[in-house]
Amino acid sequence: MNFNEMNTVQKADHLSEMFVTCVYAVRPIQYHKMNQGEQLQVKQDFHQALKAENIALTDEIIKAVEEEFTGSPLPSFLREYGYSVTQSSEFAEAVGQLTNGRKVTIIKFNDFGWPVVMNTVIDRLEVKPYAQYKESLKIVHKPKRKRSLYYNMILPKESLMVFDGWLNIDVDKLTNDIIKDNDRVTVKQSKYGCFDNQFMIDALNTVGVNPIVQINH
Repeated sequence: MNFNEMNTVQKADHLSEMFVTCVYAVRPIQYHKMNQGEQLQVKQDFHQALKAENIALTDEIIKAVEEEFTGSPLPSFLREYGYSVTQSSEFAEAVGQLTNGRKVTIIKFNDFGWPVVMNTVIDRLEVKPYAQYKESLKIVHKPKRKRSLYYNMILPKESLMVFDGWLNIDVDKLTNDIIKDNDRVTVKQSKYGCFDNQFMIDALNTVGVNPIVQINH
């Protein structure tokens, strides 16, 4: 029986068994007796085990774990890993499309409302509550020519487009008009204001292919 075929109680017990296995693989003692480094290793190994089994968590499952294993670090490990809040979430399409190892081009706005284009490789997605929001989308990824993982939070009411593969998009040309250009100086002017969704429309027309994920507001 795989994880998705289990009932909630069985899922909670299975997750507990996975946690205990990870603890004893690091050191055969109780988790709370481990030093900080060992505890961190357990959490990392546990998250890798969840990923290897392609386990999809829900808030209902985590609440069941909290009720059955009071005082255990297991619920917090599960919440850190990420879980689906609702099957009708606007982020559901992204979770289904942006699978581990997929090369994509992400187009979004930064915190200041200016366009960002990233060629990157997806590591994982997490849908979870964030600050005052019931849900958010955390995209964990490794940008082109980078060795470390980075992440971006997509909040409700934010716009996002994700294209399959690495697209060569000239962001400067797309976002600026040249109003003066001579041997001495080049003067550019932005076409857009901050968080201007006209940029998303123009970017889509420029690329000329359909995104695999599109969230517009």
